[in-house]
Amino acid sequence: MSVSLRLVKEVPGFTLDVRWKIGDELVTLFGFSGSGKTMTLQMLAGLMRPDEGYIHVNGRQFFDSASGLDVKPKERRTGYVVQNSALFPHMTVKENIAYGLTGGDASARAARVSEMTGIFRLDGLEKALPREISGGQKQRVALARALIGRPELLMLDEPFSALDRPIRARMQDIINEIRSEFSIPVVLVTHDFSEVEKLADKVIVYWAGEVVQEGSPAEIQKNPADGRVSELLGIG
Repeated sequence: MSVSLRLVKEVPGFTLDVRWKIGDELVTLFGFSGSGKTMTLQMLAGLMRPDEGYIHVNGRQFFDSASGLDVKPKERRTGYVVQNSALFPHMTVKENIAYGLTGGDASARAARVSEMTGIFRLDGLEKALPREISGGQKQRVALARALIGRPELLMLDEPFSALDRPIRARMQDIINEIRSEFSIPVVLVTHDFSEVEKLADKVIVYWAGEVVQEGSPAEIQKNPADGRVSELLGIG
């Protein structure tokens, strides 16, 4: 399991130009808002087209500017969870989770949905609508929906930043717990270094559209590459 990419994207007032590679690990893209972290996830997911570069996930090419290849989002087999959970308000918990599943007969689909409600501790909430459950429960539904189809890559875009601290801590615990269940690369966007310390195997530090340092949380904290990284860590 691995992800490697080179992405160049120019928009008014900003240029993203990054290159990195990860394995079967949880990696955080860490940096200030506006540094290109979310843009990177959108390009990985196929929601935004790079101007130049490539994306390889587990031996498959998702994008290659040289050949013109650009695999459609639905064909990329990725899971994507955003800050506001993006659940369908008119669908129940069960229906929202099932939406992430394609193929298979009805009994197999039902069994898979039941399995996911168990993993994410949503038993008893299957018939509830999003407005009837808590913020933490909504994010668990979003995670279940993202993972039900056994994606090759999970992307998390500040999924817990809107939650109260105790609920956020519990959700972080759930992420750690499910990593043994779903052995795939995970890319988490955050600007909270305490979240990095709790979850990350590796940190990729973004600054103004560039990667300025990579390493473990301990390495980044002990040996920041320059004043920009020190500023991000609040020690500059």
